[in-house]
Amino acid sequence: MAGFTVVMCGVSGKDARMVEIVVSRAPNLKYQYQLVQASNSTRCDIALVDAQSPTAAGELASVRQRFGNIATVYVSDDGTRGESNYRIARRSLLLHILRTLDEISATQLRGVVVAASEVARPASADSSAPSRPEPIVAPAPIKLEPLAALVVDDSLTVRTQLASALDRIGVKGSLAENGAVAIESVQKARFDIILLDVVMPGIDGYSLCRQIKSSPATRSTPVVMLTSRSSPFDRARGALAGCDTYLTKPIDLKSFYRAVDKVLLKSFKENRSLMADRGYKLLALG
Repeated sequence: MAGFTVVMCGVSGKDARMVEIVVSRAPNLKYQYQLVQASNSTRCDIALVDAQSPTAAGELASVRQRFGNIATVYVSDDGTRGESNYRIARRSLLLHILRTLDEISATQLRGVVVAASEVARPASADSSAPSRPEPIVAPAPIKLEPLAALVVDDSLTVRTQLASALDRIGVKGSLAENGAVAIESVQKARFDIILLDVVMPGIDGYSLCRQIKSSPATRSTPVVMLTSRSSPFDRARGALAGCDTYLTKPIDLKSFYRAVDKVLLKSFKENRSLMADRGYKLLALG
């Protein structure tokens, strides 16, 4: 699979996170994309530019000075700004970014630079007849992977109950019965949230949480610790281990859903629409 480097110029953290999710988790990817900031770029195939960022123009000029006149995609609130034919409205970034990148990549692979607005038309028998504009076809929406959770608990009953509860809100649960299995799971797959029992044979929850939070690949993944211990000392240990919140067993479902919603919303930078695009269902808890 061909790979391309996308350099982001002036792109906000929120928009960058959205693009990262799309290009890394969309099914049936045609190409691989590596996202880098302009200041860290050692290669550039495509520039993604926020047309409304005060720093974008300078960053793009620096990128062009180093890498030449590269293909450029502009993002703005209304989708009309930018000197390129590749322009996306911010509200449509989630749906259009991958198709736009794939279109640019396909033309680069063929060694042809084609404007996004160009459409091949058959030759008319009557050259004087006015040409009919091609209809604008809306791009098919990208189906993103559902939210994923890892439930780590040595109790099969607890694991299955929590997986069922997560399924109600559109979160796909994977199960691990101990810390060793959990470590193997996070090395093989990416999770949006980890639910972690404190007391387990072998690696306990505190140690496992520290490992998760110390790894660059998983440190941003929210961790909810589950325990029958609710003393201030135990909560302090959880906080020192890096957990995002604490739930006391036996788990009340309303408290469970509120905790999951809170940490996911924080992880998604308060972007509920992106959570919904990943299949999340907000329950009315009363």
